[in-house]
Amino acid sequence: MKNISLLKRMGWMLAVIAIQFIYFPTSQATSGGIAPKLPIDVIPVYPIWVVPYYLCYPLWLFGIIWALIKLEDRDFRSFIAAALFTLGIGNLTFIFFPTYVDLPVITGNDIFSEMLRTIQVAGGTHAALPSAHNFITMLLSAFAIHLYPRQRWLWTGVVVTVALSTLFTGQHYILDVVAGFAVGWVGYRFGLWWVDRKIAPR
Repeated sequence: MKNISLLKRMGWMLAVIAIQFIYFPTSQATSGGIAPKLPIDVIPVYPIWVVPYYLCYPLWLFGIIWALIKLEDRDFRSFIAAALFTLGIGNLTFIFFPTYVDLPVITGNDIFSEMLRTIQVAGGTHAALPSAHNFITMLLSAFAIHLYPRQRWLWTGVVVTVALSTLFTGQHYILDVVAGFAVGWVGYRFGLWWVDRKIAPR
């Protein structure tokens, strides 16, 4: 197979980003559906957990740059296939199986409470299951562990911290997180499978 130019890499990455941006209209404009809340979803809200919730965004930006510049062609193809699959499944679920979160009322006046209220307005209530925060982070972390296995515990810690941040900010329920893990992991495995079918083994 021919090498992938940086321009083509950027084109594929823009396609991935465009698919993920479907999240915003589905979260803001969708109505109806169900709240996938379990009896055990009695987790208190701690606004300080909005910090790791926000830190996902620079993490994802780093992941995009890393994939564009550092990944070898085979790994880049696998990553793009995985990302298209994962984000596609996530957004199709948001559209055809609407879910929402009953967002908690944040009464504090500290900076963390203000940040959390901002997230609530920007993120809307719908597009809850699967959690995009969790499936994107799972996907990036799975590839990072695959390529840098010595950093396994670091990336496992990232996944756990992000999951807790979505729960302790009241942005998601437990089922949203579990579904996010599943979609991200299946997407990662799909990317590996797809590239193995298209390209001879290493």
